[in-house]
Amino acid sequence: MTPKTNGRRCRMPPSSHSASVGHPEGIDPGLRHHALARRLARRDGVPGAQENVVLDCTLTERFGLRGPGTMDWLGEAGLSTPETVNSAIVLPCGTSVLRLGQQEVLLAAPPCGGGARLRDLRKAWHDSELPSKGYDAYRDEGWAWFVISGPAAPALMRRISMADLRPESFKAGDISQTRALHLDAVVARFDRFGAISYDIFFDIASAAFALDVLTETAAGTNAGFQLAALHPAE
Repeated sequence: MTPKTNGRRCRMPPSSHSASVGHPEGIDPGLRHHALARRLARRDGVPGAQENVVLDCTLTERFGLRGPGTMDWLGEAGLSTPETVNSAIVLPCGTSVLRLGQQEVLLAAPPCGGGARLRDLRKAWHDSELPSKGYDAYRDEGWAWFVISGPAAPALMRRISMADLRPESFKAGDISQTRALHLDAVVARFDRFGAISYDIFFDIASAAFALDVLTETAAGTNAGFQLAALHPAE
């Protein structure tokens, strides 16, 4: 189950706070590509292992492919991939590779890292002459990306999803395509920042709603969760 989007590219509808004079369709391009740009304080550095955080990483580079030929192109590019569906690995360069289907992957830059490697891979995919190489799933535009990290991360996950995401059951490198935050979501465990952490991807059109749920639920844990937007290094 991958998060549903309305068409290939998902755009936020105009609202009183997103209008931009002179921009087509009256949509502020900053909000279209980062739906929570004005709701969270900016954070430029990674958290410590003992910090409980909810980080919006939607601005971080990512590239999704799906369809026939996807795995062939990854092989051509020399990228290691998980052997099984619903598993993930982190490459030596820091790029995360999430295998969501037999012919579906998501490549993501490290949170707070640079996006040059992902941009190079995207260009290599466009330039590839393979007869079948998958197609761009537009995950950079259609999915929001949150990271929940810290000692209390498992406690917060129990409150936002009925799936068994306990550390003893849901190991590092595992993926669950499930329901979380009352939404279809992809949840991956990547123990980032020296702590247990979970990456959550979901339809960007629901980002504001998801943030409302997370804000209220995190406060209910009394664990001192900090919410912020984690910006990439470049």
